[in-house]
Amino acid sequence: MSIHPTPSPESARQHESDVRGAVRDLLQAVEGLKRDHHNDPDLRRLQVDAQRVAEDVDLLLGPSTAAPEGAQDVIPDEDYPPGFFADAEDEGVGRHR
Repeated sequence: MSIHPTPSPESARQHESDVRGAVRDLLQAVEGLKRDHHNDPDLRRLQVDAQRVAEDVDLLLGPSTAAPEGAQDVIPDEDYPPGFFADAEDEGVGRHR
């Protein structure tokens, strides 16, 4: 019998987001240390440890579904269904009929 309540799906997603954000921040901060500690063995160990934390998070939570940095959204080159833009406001750009 568990004494801890099961977290809600929203709460679980927030925790996952928080952990992934913290790991991303850690990796960026460790990368920033390279300016001051070029070839320091302790920095290399810290880099390995930080990467291991990132890998452990992926093992626990599954691979991140976030788009990789620099990735672009792909918009399919096909016709939109009628009414797709029916409730959109005319923004005054483009050709008018």
